[in-house]
Amino acid sequence: MGGKPQGWERFARADWAGARDAFAAALEDDPDDPEALDGLGQSLWWLGERDDGIERRQAAYAAYQRRGDARRAGGLATYLAGEQRIDGRHAAAAGWLSRARRLLAGEGPCPELGWLALEEAKRADDPAAAERHAREALEVAHELGDPDIECMALAQLGRSVVRQGRVEDGIALLDEAMTVALGGETSDPLACGDACCTTLVVCDALADLDRAAQWCEAVVAFNERRRFTPLQPWCRGIYGRVLVRAGEWERAEAVLTEALARRADRRRGGGHALPLAVLADLRLRQGRGEEAARLLEGLDDHAVALAPLVELHLERGDAATAQAILAQRGEGGGEDGEVLALRCAAALASGRLDAAAGAVEGLRKVAERLAREDLAAEAALLGGRVAAARGDTATAARELEDAVARFGALRFPLEEARARLALAGVQAALDSPLAPRCARAALHGFERLGASRDADRAAALLRDLGESGRSAVRGERDELTAREREVLGLVAAGLSNAEIADRLVIAPKTAEHHVSRVLAKLGVRSRTEAAAHAVREGL
Repeated sequence: MGGKPQGWERFARADWAGARDAFAAALEDDPDDPEALDGLGQSLWWLGERDDGIERRQAAYAAYQRRGDARRAGGLATYLAGEQRIDGRHAAAAGWLSRARRLLAGEGPCPELGWLALEEAKRADDPAAAERHAREALEVAHELGDPDIECMALAQLGRSVVRQGRVEDGIALLDEAMTVALGGETSDPLACGDACCTTLVVCDALADLDRAAQWCEAVVAFNERRRFTPLQPWCRGIYGRVLVRAGEWERAEAVLTEALARRADRRRGGGHALPLAVLADLRLRQGRGEEAARLLEGLDDHAVALAPLVELHLERGDAATAQAILAQRGEGGGEDGEVLALRCAAALASGRLDAAAGAVEGLRKVAERLAREDLAAEAALLGGRVAAARGDTATAARELEDAVARFGALRFPLEEARARLALAGVQAALDSPLAPRCARAALHGFERLGASRDADRAAALLRDLGESGRSAVRGERDELTAREREVLGLVAAGLSNAEIADRLVIAPKTAEHHVSRVLAKLGVRSRTEAAAHAVREGL
């Protein structure tokens, strides 16, 4: 019977493998021991063996039931309801939650009641109801002096308050939750991870990039120290998304590459799905659509991949497929600003201007209610594009000027540059002398980021305006796009077209096309001459 104490001791040290072995040894003496089953299940979960872990904890639930321990059985029923909810199995989740309520009815203050209130908060569609449940959990935490429940309750309370538009109050609660979670007060790794996940999601959604980046760095470092293996790819995925939007693309790529090298659980929307989707978004921003398409293969049913999937098809000029993907989401999502923005973009691409205008108005309302400055900026950009498509250039100019200012204040460099390019197009239609300067500023922004396709569009507008197509005059190298300079570097390294295709994750024909364009732009006749040019230019 010494296996259980040893198992919990090792579990507390994050020695997941040692804890697993100790609990497994205890089960050899008593295969129906609920505590050992529960400990084994938790250890397996943290080792990344999620399905096996859940199965053992379900067996622990049944064993507690056979022993008449309703409180502990109810606690596990709550846990199982949460796992089913995460996997999108709503009927099963509802069943487990009903079981938990029945088992815990009449219990005095206990941790299990706190976990139950937290699960109620997570599944509540109404943010006011979520706030009420989170406050119930916080009362339990304070009555018991339980920092594990407290950090989760503070995070859920902060989330629900933000959802009601009280952003400053909500952020303060989230900051406190993270302090409790990461400050050494907690003992349950699942509680700590839950609070961290909630906080990062809210900060990311609010586009509070500074706060999100700070907490992301702290969480990634904490997970590394504590060996919270299943959380690492997901947290790095959130961190990567923050860096992508902030324009720190090289750093984002390093974070996402590290995330994809980690073992992850297979929960819906988690594991490697998030870093893959974020990396695909980065590739789209860089103008590398083929690579984005490959990264998105197999992610059609993942909510985290919705935006890059829609944007990929819009970039390809396939508005019909983009709209079909959105239709699978259903006509709900009226509260989801990101989905409304995607619906507007798809409607614009297909010429359905009334639908696009309706989506913009919905987006404005959501942005105002939730105090989301990023959604307000997106609404201004899309509103300007709708007005431009309708020929209302005066309104379009006002909207786009507003979008430029808002995205600039948020420090979203790609979105700011795109708003500038759209504004330049409207100014050109108005014969404004400001159009070339505005287009040039957009081009500078795209080139600094390495957004090759956007840079090509800005250069094309400048040529239409009678200006030179590139922003700097430093020789022939500047005529190449960011991707073509990358190809030139690989040519200089002696790689064949097939090897370049493999390195860049593109089709061999595409690699051949890139190499041909590089040779043509440089005015050289061979790969050797191109390599010599690359050496001269310091590539």
